[in-house]
Amino acid sequence: MDRIYDALLEADMFVAIGTSGCVYPAADFVSEARGHGIRTYEINLEPSDNAQKFDEGRYGPASEVVPAWIEDVLTS
Repeated sequence: MDRIYDALLEADMFVAIGTSGCVYPAADFVSEARGHGIRTYEINLEPSDNAQKFDEGRYGPASEVVPAWIEDVLTS
């Protein structure tokens, strides 16, 4: 767990893909990231239980949503 939290502190962004948002401690990683000013994104079929904790959410089939999100990130 220490390695995960250390990695979060070094991240430029935090992205959760395909999660229920209700299994801890993983569901709290978004709060940890946001607490350190890291931009957070949820990519999921539908909003998770903790979707309100993310800065941005994109929803739909991963096969469609993930490639479109990556394209947006790479061209921004």
